Amino acid sequence: MDRLRKSRGLTVGELINRAGMTKSYYQSRAGFSLPYNTNDIEALAAALDVTPEELASPESAPRVQVRVPAGPVADRVRRLIASHAASESDLIAHLENLDPRSAESARGLLEATTHTVVLDEEVLRLITEWADVPLEYLTDDTDEALTERTEAELELREAMREAGARSIQFRALGQMSPDALRAIAQSLRGRPPAP
Repeated sequence: MDRLRKSRGLTVGELINRAGMTKSYYQSRAGFSLPYNTNDIEALAAALDVTPEELASPESAPRVQVRVPAGPVADRVRRLIASHAASESDLIAHLENLDPRSAESARGLLEATTHTVVLDEEVLRLITEWADVPLEYLTDDTDEALTERTEAELELREAMREAGARSIQFRALGQMSPDALRAIAQSLRGRPPAP
């Protein structure tokens, strides 16, 4: 959906307005807290001037090249890798199986020596899908609420892994606040919550 939105020159706010949604409603679906329903898909497709089938088929969307700040985005990717107790080579191998171009882009991002890199946004989508976090975590560092929530989920994921849990579906947590997620993580680690 983001590729279609960007190819149409729309901001997230413009898309939400065109689809007749509130920001919180959209974010809960885009962040996978709640599923999209058929009305949502139809409204978003109409706002993007595509059919619902085109919206549901990301392969048909044009690829979008984005310029990203290499250091901060690479740091967030490394944070996602660490939260999965994986390595950079694990992520690259996963991407290689899906799309060799994305694997090469990810490798370039992680090895960047410049301040910015231009890459296919598809690589960021594939990384966030692998990490089970919203795409905006890597594409929009201005959304502080989304960043805070994602970081809290990552902290909880790490605490659960340390406690022996194999997996967690964060969508099942609903709209818990980042503070509540961190309190659970700290409880699992046996520390009292920070004031």
